Amino acid sequence: MTENSTTKQGVPTRWRTILADPPWDHQQRGAKGAERHYRLMSLERIKGMPVADLAEENSHLWLWVTNSSLRDGYDVAEAWGFTPRSILTWVKFRLGLGAYLRNSTEHLLFCTRGKAPVSFKSQPTWFNAPVVEHSRKPDEQYALIERLSDGPYLELFARRRPPSNRGWSIWGNEVESDVKIPGYPVPSDARNALAERGR
Repeated sequence: MTENSTTKQGVPTRWRTILADPPWDHQQRGAKGAERHYRLMSLERIKGMPVADLAEENSHLWLWVTNSSLRDGYDVAEAWGFTPRSILTWVKFRLGLGAYLRNSTEHLLFCTRGKAPVSFKSQPTWFNAPVVEHSRKPDEQYALIERLSDGPYLELFARRRPPSNRGWSIWGNEVESDVKIPGYPVPSDARNALAERGR
């Protein structure tokens, strides 16, 4: 398979840049609340995802982590075949909850695989963007990632189609997914299977 091969529908089969926002299960650490908004995944289930098969040999991973999942993020990146390189912090300027300190930041772990330099070398390790509904990441992330990382782009655990003209592919429980991940079905897989049988 070549690095930029595509399916019949024009969707790539491997991506140079992957963005992921896993539904971390923090309940084991005493943190509660996220399960009211979406289904959580165990660390082992997240680590088991075949993300290495989705990534080009020379690629970037942008992995969202919370303050309490920072260590897990490093483990997940390595399980997916990437090397963590730096942390980009989203400064919210709004106090959140926290068992010990009041959370007002989240982080994107920037990771690489193979030879994958960034396209822009003046990005600081923080950015500011407004907070919207629970767990939704700021739209500013897409322009920032596109400035540093080359496409094709894939967002895992997407909650909406990215506001970008760069042609992102998406996969997740809350969207009509462009991608199938073996062993990780989402509702759109069942709908598409029914539609195929009805033809």
